[in-house]
Amino acid sequence: MDAAEATYKRDKRALELGALPPLDIYRSESQVAYRRVQVIQSEYALKQAEDALRLTIGANQDPYFQALDLELTEKAEPEGELLSIDAATALQQALKKRPEFDAARAALANDETRIRLAHNHLLPELDLMGSYASNGVGGTQFSSTGQRTTSSSLSQLFGFGFPTYIAQLLLTLPVRNTAAKAEMGNALVSRRNDLYSERQIREQVTLDVSNAVHQLEQAKLSIVAGKESLDLAKKNMAAEQRKRELGSGTIFLVLEAQTEVAQAEQSLLQAEVGYQLAVAAVDHATGEMLGPYHLQITELTH
Repeated sequence: MDAAEATYKRDKRALELGALPPLDIYRSESQVAYRRVQVIQSEYALKQAEDALRLTIGANQDPYFQALDLELTEKAEPEGELLSIDAATALQQALKKRPEFDAARAALANDETRIRLAHNHLLPELDLMGSYASNGVGGTQFSSTGQRTTSSSLSQLFGFGFPTYIAQLLLTLPVRNTAAKAEMGNALVSRRNDLYSERQIREQVTLDVSNAVHQLEQAKLSIVAGKESLDLAKKNMAAEQRKRELGSGTIFLVLEAQTEVAQAEQSLLQAEVGYQLAVAAVDHATGEMLGPYHLQITELTH
């Protein structure tokens, strides 16, 4: 719109000086009006995007925070060198850090424990039990000579004068132990299902990594092409404006060149946003989402 307004002011001045046909001024005016409508639509689209962001982060729950303006702290234009990573390296990182693999490994370890327990239930069981006890006899006693004595059972208890020994050997044979067989079958089926789940996770993670790396490479190439396209569009607009000033160009070509510059700027911005999304996709695929923010999850042990 700024470019259209500048062109309109120049054409209006040329019309006043008699250097522009009266009918040519309408094209400049129509472009200013058309682009003003685009600006208004874009402003309200921005408001809708801000409201959606407030809803996402919960800032719409409090009227005070809902009324605050949003200030974007990150620019779409990437800073520093563009990220480069190959699919093989990204896959190795994903295999180490994706939490899905930890869950799959824990499930398989649980299955192995269940299988060993069920196998033990199918084996014969031999239990050896033994016990030792000491007794005491208290009260009045008479010896063989008829002498009367009195003793305490507690003192005899710790004297081990009247011991008792017990030994027991118990053999249990699992004859037709259908419950143990069913337990073993369930454990084997569970392990097979978890093995398939682990394979599906690996295939899905591999696909995620491949798509993320390809998305990153495409975004990088799009940024390079977008910058080149914008540079050429600006040169073309400058050339058309110069030809217009020299009287060999037309207002239509100038306005068309301005539109091409605006489209090239928008395409470059979309490519830069696409690059930021591609970097986030790579971080997600490799399990490095928290890395750029210096956050780490640790497991608490008791």
